[in-house]
Order: sequence, then C-alpha cells, then structure tokens
Amino acid sequence: MSIKNFFEVGPVRSFEPDTESIVFISYRRTICDKLMARKCVEILKEVDRLDYWLDEDDKCMQHAQAQNDDIKTALCIERGLDASSALLGIIGPGTFTSPWIPYEIGGARGRQRYAQPFKETPPLDQPHPLIAHLIHEVDISKVPAFVSLGIPLTTSEEVEKWAHSVADILQKKHQGVPLYEAKSIQDNHGIQDIYEKNSRLLKPTPLY
Repeated sequence: MSIKNFFEVGPVRSFEPDTESIVFISYRRTICDKLMARKCVEILKEVDRLDYWLDEDDKCMQHAQAQNDDIKTALCIERGLDASSALLGIIGPGTFTSPWIPYEIGGARGRQRYAQPFKETPPLDQPHPLIAHLIHEVDISKVPAFVSLGIPLTTSEEVEKWAHSVADILQKKHQGVPLYEAKSIQDNHGIQDIYEKNSRLLKPTPLY
C-alpha cells in the first residue's frame, strides 16, 4: 500500500473500517528506536490489508517539529491516533523519559471507538488485541507492568504474527465482531502464547 499523508486532504476525513487498517507506530526519536520503528514499518508493509502512521512520513508532523511547536505536535499525534485502528509502541532504553510515549499509548487505549472495534470493552485484566509493544535493547524485567495492557513483543517474528492477527481482526470489524472471536483470531496466530510468555517477565506492579 502507498504511504498516505492523512492531513493533506483536510482536517476531517472519514476512515471506513473495512478499507482503512492503520497501525500507529509510537516511538522515541533515538537512533536505536528509529531503526526499530523502520523495521516494523517494513514488516507492516508486507502484511496485506495493513497500512501505518509514522511521524517521519507525515507532513503535518514534519511542519510542527520544524517549528518546534509542541501544541501542533500534539494535534498531529491526535489526528494520527484518530486515523488509526491499532498501535504498536517501540520500547527501548530511555523510552519513558519522553512524555510523548505515555501520551500516545494512553490516547490509543482511550479511543475505544477507534482502537476497539468490538461490541464489548475488553476486560481490564486482559490485553487489548489491537495494542502491542515491541521491547528491545532493554531488560524486559525493567519494563513497567502496564505494558501488559497491550501485547508485549520481543522479536520481529512476534511483531509479524501480531500484525497478521490485527489485519484479520480489522477485516471483520464491519461485521461487529464480538470479543471472543477476536481472541480466537489471536489464538490462530499464537498471540496468546506470546502474551503469556512475555507478560510474566515484566516488572511487577507495586501495590499502594
């Protein structure tokens, strides 16, 4: 699929669920995380029916960052999230020293009408099927437990499996897929096994 510049067409655009399957890529702009984000782009481009949103490929974001304007940057992020049905976060060394990563992850989780195409809300103790985080170059036991609110991934092969499950889930979005069917789709790609393997390695959440 060709790279789309969502904001050249105007401030408002209708994204049909059966034709637009966009993965928002969230990452910190370090050299290491940029390279990993690009690797994920290449994986997503090989998955039929998926496209992606990446700040470096969006003219709105380019203009905002060239002007060093945080308000415009935030607005570009909001529009990118509005256009997206899924989120892939890149988590590496120093990720959470950036205020933008939690902002983007929280924004994706809060957009249930975009990131959650099911008739019911996923249980709070279950990972969201359309949100994942690729953990690289960092000890997974040092990563905050809230990452398990999505699917923790540690290899490019796991990213590819998750991407295929996302494409299959979003293909059925227009049918009003119940949540249990999304879980079945994930199971077909081995996502539940990946989740169980990686989530138990994350840093425990302290009780207050």
